[in-house]
Amino acid sequence: MAWQPGIITTDVPVLPANGLADRLRAFVAKPWAYRRRYLQSAYRMAFDGYSFAGQTDSLNQGPEDALHSFVFSDFSPRSAFPAEFQRFLRDEWPAVTQAAREIELGLLVQLGVEGLLEPYDASYGHMMSANYYPPGSGAQPKDGLRLTEHPDVSLLTLFPFGVEAGFEYQDAEGAWRALAPSNRVVGFAGELLEWLTAGRIQALNHRVAPCSDEPIGERFSFSLFSLPRPGTRITPEASSDAISVEAYIEAHLSRWL
Repeated sequence: MAWQPGIITTDVPVLPANGLADRLRAFVAKPWAYRRRYLQSAYRMAFDGYSFAGQTDSLNQGPEDALHSFVFSDFSPRSAFPAEFQRFLRDEWPAVTQAAREIELGLLVQLGVEGLLEPYDASYGHMMSANYYPPGSGAQPKDGLRLTEHPDVSLLTLFPFGVEAGFEYQDAEGAWRALAPSNRVVGFAGELLEWLTAGRIQALNHRVAPCSDEPIGERFSFSLFSLPRPGTRITPEASSDAISVEAYIEAHLSRWL
């Protein structure tokens, strides 16, 4: 694994997505009466559930972001999610999260935060933001971006199925750089890692650039986030002041949404 301020590259080949993009597209094509049953407001967890392009009260994306997303996680029962995702959650999700845990444990050592190994092993789980950018000439966010700039709520974010063209990240000098598609798992630090290390490791600010093609093509991305399980208390380096993960998530949301 290679770490530079910004993107983390690994030697792990991308995992097979096994039709997850097709299932996500199928869910988005369902009638509104069906999709609305799975809005985030139907779940007890902060991010689990469906968000749509133009939504003003999503916890997972801004109102100017031109995508549909569905977040599923270890934190809600599998039965709570739509039929479209049941096979993936039953057959593939355990292997994806197990592979992620092995990668992330190695990354924590490489990043010099071995003190997080024990709490990570004891209390962290995963959520995935499955993102679909539909084709066509629909509403685009400000500056033509398909996804506006932000850091992730996570400890670490991984792309287990690879990354499509369009992902851009901000380097240490503030310049925007394009991430080339790769056949290896890549990742980056989230805002939780920045908070836990008191800013020693910076969260990656990133976005999805305007589409240069006409007509605009569809795009998928699948971002896997590591987060403490609900009810966990977390403490930054060189501090004895613990807060709940729920309080941390609330602070993150108040800053970026």
